[in-house]
Amino acid sequence: MNRLLLFVLFVLCAGAASAQLTLRTEKGDFSCRFIGRALFDFGVFADDKTELGNSVDLYDVRLGAVLDFADHWGGKIELGFVNNKVSLKDVYLDFRKGSHLVILGHYFEYFALGARIGSSDMKFNGYTATDQAFGDRRKFGISYAYKRERWDLCVGVFDDKDAGSSADDEDEGYVVASRMQYRPYLKDGQVVHVALSSRFYKLGDKTEHRLSYRAGAPSTLVSEKFLRAELTDAKSEWKYAADVVMTLGRWYGQAEYLRTRVKRLDGAPAYDGEGGYAQVGYALLGGRYSYNMSTGMASSTGPKSLELLCRYNFTNMNDRGAGIMGGQQHDISVGAIYYFNKHVAVKASYTNVSVDKHSPVAGEQSFDMVQGRIQVSF
Repeated sequence: MNRLLLFVLFVLCAGAASAQLTLRTEKGDFSCRFIGRALFDFGVFADDKTELGNSVDLYDVRLGAVLDFADHWGGKIELGFVNNKVSLKDVYLDFRKGSHLVILGHYFEYFALGARIGSSDMKFNGYTATDQAFGDRRKFGISYAYKRERWDLCVGVFDDKDAGSSADDEDEGYVVASRMQYRPYLKDGQVVHVALSSRFYKLGDKTEHRLSYRAGAPSTLVSEKFLRAELTDAKSEWKYAADVVMTLGRWYGQAEYLRTRVKRLDGAPAYDGEGGYAQVGYALLGGRYSYNMSTGMASSTGPKSLELLCRYNFTNMNDRGAGIMGGQQHDISVGAIYYFNKHVAVKASYTNVSVDKHSPVAGEQSFDMVQGRIQVSF
């Protein structure tokens, strides 16, 4: 496995140095663009009650390909190589014609925003606790999207089985996810979008009515889950989300609120959890933010630019009425990203994390983190 990782890193670095590799047929009816990334993380932690050791880690290694063929058809195949394991990421086939898009395979559900942002496009070294607890997940499914210049409407049906798990005789659950996105401001590359999304999850028999919400510090180097809500009598789950994205020249803003509600068996009171974050960025050294109309996400500020960032997040898993106290966390981060070119970037950030007395890991505490990342992508 170590030899495989070294080979992967060699391919990544070679690809980044020589630009993206794309294969095309002579007739132009088929193309294959190779993609990949390698992320090297390091962190220093000033712990309080929990012992958090300083760490260096190879967080994420990816290899994949984006396919385009037969006029309207496309797809993506992407695998992850971390911790001596090969994991299935995006593997899907899509059909695009005009404003219509149909996707079939293993990919992110059409719900929320933050958890769908790729690791190389993340502004900080880890997903927010809100995204960890209530955000989107990759599942097998089929979806339809109608995309216009000003608005998008997306809906999909997904299986709740994780990739690689074997089939069994027990009933599996299902997920129905939808997202509506509207861009009230769209001018000269500057965009403001607002979006609403919902997700319904019907638990199957194989889950034994168990549902778990877990979240920790916004770091890839901290494995402890400072928030944890465990339900053993879950019947169904509704999730709701609202988000705003703004790319206004050198300024960028993104905010999101997520809420979950779980109906329980035998007349037990429903459980509610919530969380949200807001972050802003400013581009120095000539960089400007852009907007990806396909994904609804902000793009990087470009080569030779410096991005300054600030983010606040809160996540609440306490529901006294339901008798479940999973803890509450607040954290604030400041950071910077320097893009040497479109393939290589370095990130640095400082974060203060505070959790309340209901945290299952040592109770109430506060600690600081300084993190960095070197990333290579193509």
